Amino acid sequence: MKGPYPGQVLTVVGLDSNNGIYPLAYAIVKAETKSSWSCFLECLGEDLELSTNSNFTFIYDRKKGILPAIANLFPTAEHRFCLQHIHENMKLQWRGKEHKDHLWKCATTTTIRHFDRFMEDFKKFNSKAYDWLKKIPPEWVRAHISGRAHTNILLNNLCEVFSSKLLDARDKPIITYKSQGPLTPTTTKLLDGVKKNASQYTCIFNGADKTQVTGTMGEQFVVNWRDKNCSCWHWEIIRIPCSHLVSAIWDKVEHGAKNVPPLEEWVGRPEKKRKRAQTKEPKNQGKSLTRMVLTVTCSKFKNKGYNTRSCKEQGGQNEVRNVVAGGKKLSKEKK
Repeated sequence: MKGPYPGQVLTVVGLDSNNGIYPLAYAIVKAETKSSWSCFLECLGEDLELSTNSNFTFIYDRKKGILPAIANLFPTAEHRFCLQHIHENMKLQWRGKEHKDHLWKCATTTTIRHFDRFMEDFKKFNSKAYDWLKKIPPEWVRAHISGRAHTNILLNNLCEVFSSKLLDARDKPIITYKSQGPLTPTTTKLLDGVKKNASQYTCIFNGADKTQVTGTMGEQFVVNWRDKNCSCWHWEIIRIPCSHLVSAIWDKVEHGAKNVPPLEEWVGRPEKKRKRAQTKEPKNQGKSLTRMVLTVTCSKFKNKGYNTRSCKEQGGQNEVRNVVAGGKKLSKEKK
């Protein structure tokens, strides 16, 4: 960051299917340390649903803190070192086009045999530069890319190009919210309006898990404490408590209920993962692109592979193997 706003911008950039730059995530931290990188990468792993055994590859410039953070959070991930940064460090001692050409020949080879040969050529050209390069782990060489890492990228230009687009914004202030409580000003304002409406409702205890809430016009709603929902569906849609829930919370507290969470804790985002219902039809129902194959079962003898009409136990001669759901014709009979 530039200007009066200190800090560092951490970014993760990937490639899309068109080989274009795709920003994945960014964060503003005080400094590049192991703790800041660990926090950032942990959030990234949750958003992308990455596990310790996921097949993915990081390429980076070996900045302070990032290597131990990745090794701790993603021990099986592939590592790539940016060749450009290795060359920049090499130029501090050995300059010239010949040094660069030798470096790129070693890095772009795809077999260990050719890599060893080019390294020997580099050793003959400059033994000191060879010894310096030999100390760096071979994660900058294509020949050392394992079969799990499907990439031939040697440069970290993705992040460099993305960072260049942020130059004009680095001296801008970070957007912050000033609020007296744990919620944002907008949410606090909405919740205040909900509280005002909640005072107009009356509540009736309706069992251990439910509360019936009645309005001034006779309208009735049910708050289900076990499933955490209200029959008005306002709470489920925007995850801000509805006036019926607020009225029910006040009623429980008034009647001596304990361990009732504060109203602010009922505010929150919906779950990220959506589970498909068991009875929900598959996509492209009735089309040939996506079809679900089911095995038929004899309703009389409970044997799989044929139906009652073609049941072998009854001497039937018809044989039905599978039924394809989604088509017009559900079964194919062979006499």
